[in-house]
Amino acid sequence: MRGMHWLLLALALMGTAVPAAAADKTVGMILSGDIPYYRAMHTAFSQALAKEGFGRGTVDVLLQTPSPDSLSWASAARKLVVANVNVLVTLGAPATLAAIEETKGIPIVFAGVYDPDAVGAKARNATGVSAKVPLTSLLKYLKKLVPYTRLAVVFNPSEPDSVRQVTESRQLEERYGFKTLRMPVRTPEDAKKLVFAGKADAVLITMSVVANEAIDTIIHQADAAKIPTVSRLGGTAEAGVVLSLFPSPLEQGVVAAKTAARLLNGVRPASIPVKLPRRVELVLNLSAAQGIGVTVPMDLIQDATKVIP
Repeated sequence: MRGMHWLLLALALMGTAVPAAAADKTVGMILSGDIPYYRAMHTAFSQALAKEGFGRGTVDVLLQTPSPDSLSWASAARKLVVANVNVLVTLGAPATLAAIEETKGIPIVFAGVYDPDAVGAKARNATGVSAKVPLTSLLKYLKKLVPYTRLAVVFNPSEPDSVRQVTESRQLEERYGFKTLRMPVRTPEDAKKLVFAGKADAVLITMSVVANEAIDTIIHQADAAKIPTVSRLGGTAEAGVVLSLFPSPLEQGVVAAKTAARLLNGVRPASIPVKLPRRVELVLNLSAAQGIGVTVPMDLIQDATKVIP
């Protein structure tokens, strides 16, 4: 377990008396992984929650950033359930599914979950905001970069949202004229074994926490083969991915905070419908593309919400 960020949680779990100055409400939060996208979402959530009237002194936030594996996600959720938090906030599908499994009573707010219904993020005590952006959009942009016929998809078989994106890729093969090459990574170390040269024309990195914790290795392997990378998560273009398309982490965090505030005020989760993302970001790393010999068309540069020179 890498992330136990509040002493209050340790005190609660040990049965130690909580200081009198403790806030009346407690929010537990789990980041599915220690990656830029979820960190940006967490920052946006904290700022928005304060604007909703639940800042320091009003609410205590117990933050967990577990290792990217099923046991750690479940353990993180279990500890916050034992701490009897008022609301449990989960960023990413792995943490969300673990929380739903661990409690049927504590209200859950999720964000950063790709296609919540399809991956099983459904419960009467859970609501939040979806992070699904159509894969078709990313594939169309990728076609502008390279005429691919073989698409390597890096995913984790243990993460349902990551597997879902592989399934969607295979469903789109005939329409876009390519074949999906499944590239599983169950641990960050597995990324070192990936071989793209001679096998793929492009690499799609799914929302897998494991894959994104190994993003530097995946990019290195693809760059060595002069193959462009595209991603479903924010913060990856800054790491060297050529093109990324994702829901705004700012919007995801703000929507989650507003939902959490409603729950803290007594609204039932079942009465709050899951929101769809409205703000989508397309980030292009121009230098990464040029470094592997890919010419970026002007219309793609114009479509990008952010261009890294």
